[in-house]
Amino acid sequence: MNIVVIGAGEVGAYITRLLTDPKHQTQNMNVSVIDPDDGRIKELDGVLDATMVKGSGSHPEVLEMAGIDEADLLVAVSSNDEVNLLANLYARNRGVEKSIIRIEANEIKASAKSEPWFLGGERPDLIFDPDEDTAREISELLDSWGADEIATLGDGQVVVIGVTVTAEADFCGKTLSQIGAEYEPDWSFLVAALRREGEAKIPRSEETLQMGDHIWLVIKRSEKSKVLETLGFKRKKNKRILLLGGGRTGEFLARRLVNMKFREVTLVESDPIRAEELAEKLDGVDIRKGDITDAQFISEIDAGKYDAAVALTGKDEANVLSCMYAKSLGTDRTIAILHKLKLMDVLDFADVDSTLSPVTASANRVLRYVHDVKDVATFLGVDQDFEVVELKVGAKSRAVEKKVRQLKLPRDVLIGAFIRNDEPSIVRGSTQLHADDTVLLIAPPEQVDVIRKDYFISEPSKD
Repeated sequence: MNIVVIGAGEVGAYITRLLTDPKHQTQNMNVSVIDPDDGRIKELDGVLDATMVKGSGSHPEVLEMAGIDEADLLVAVSSNDEVNLLANLYARNRGVEKSIIRIEANEIKASAKSEPWFLGGERPDLIFDPDEDTAREISELLDSWGADEIATLGDGQVVVIGVTVTAEADFCGKTLSQIGAEYEPDWSFLVAALRREGEAKIPRSEETLQMGDHIWLVIKRSEKSKVLETLGFKRKKNKRILLLGGGRTGEFLARRLVNMKFREVTLVESDPIRAEELAEKLDGVDIRKGDITDAQFISEIDAGKYDAAVALTGKDEANVLSCMYAKSLGTDRTIAILHKLKLMDVLDFADVDSTLSPVTASANRVLRYVHDVKDVATFLGVDQDFEVVELKVGAKSRAVEKKVRQLKLPRDVLIGAFIRNDEPSIVRGSTQLHADDTVLLIAPPEQVDVIRKDYFISEPSKD
């Protein structure tokens, strides 16, 4: 597969790393990356397994140097909307079948929803905004009290959440078979994966859950709050939220939280001009001017009264420090945006309950076009241990009209849920799959494509 990536910034570099990681490769990948910054090109040349091309992604000769005529997919993720739009138009005109572009301007995003595509020609397969995606994920976390990771799949009907098992959890000290027996006959959740002492695996029925285990559960969305309460996290209504940082992500998030009827939303911004701008734009949000790394300021605004503090500036160190200050004052939960992914798994000591990166949701969206699946969520510890993907059961596939236990899937592969006639259900060994069911497969990245081809794609006709 030939891919051209426009932009070698944080998003473009990370997506390129993911695409060229042998774990996620379903076929040979030839990736070219275009960026106008000579220093950035030199910095990444030899680090990324990709051809680096210096120049603008809007220039035809540069696109041709990067191999646009042979490309199967364009990923235009520069910080310049116009460059991304021009690259998409040129790529489509040269016969590139799939394109994904990053757009930040609200006016362009609004025009892009019109039919036909407002610039003529074929519209991109996906338009995304990393800041907006991050705000959406944080709001989902704040609405899922106790969860530290979350992904929504199955057209919003199924969620996968990550949570740490506490001593108060009903699950603690029980085997998965014991937990399952308590919830017969209609399960609303399934323990899909477990990380203990740094090692992730797909657990089996004899596994006993222990305090401190980090588990991922597949849950019917309608049952999410009940399951989290069973894990010892009582749902909080009318929560007070403190947002530390007034950039684009903070603005998106504040607006979402007000629409979700949170009791109180306070946003802190250090730049007086930006603070005044936000005060004019955000109804129902208390805007405060101050430095989020100033412990005295954090104390003065009474950070301890808030149920959650979310630090979302562009500086990782500031985000971590402000979360630590807030936690020391009594804030129940803290969430920090991190741009250096290697920090995500080493912050347990720092009183940061959840960490997110603006690049991960974007990368997951790109992977669905590489894996050729309906949707995908990659749970990104440092090691990118497994993926959850949506697959359709083919009418003549190996899985059709079979009970799940009869498929004899590899031990580290699991089917967590299925959706039939728009109704989600949790999978058990006795579940029989039908043609056109959508299933959620949990597997190590390197096994996803093999399982998809072996079990779910319709077998070719013998005629």
